Amino acid sequence: MSEERRWQIRNPLLRQELPWLISEVVLLVVLCNSNAPELWFWLVVLVVILGYRIERWYSSRPE
Repeated sequence: MSEERRWQIRNPLLRQELPWLISEVVLLVVLCNSNAPELWFWLVVLVVILGYRIERWYSSRPE
């Protein structure tokens, strides 16, 4: 099996959501390492991104 084939994501939904999942994990790491004023800013950023993703997921559900 080639190296490129091993890392290919077959699930189209996971392939679409992977950049968002990575960005949310990065934001969680930043939140864990931030001081008090930064904490509130990054927490609001994370909540906005999660809210947007939940809204997009909810609106794309099959009827």
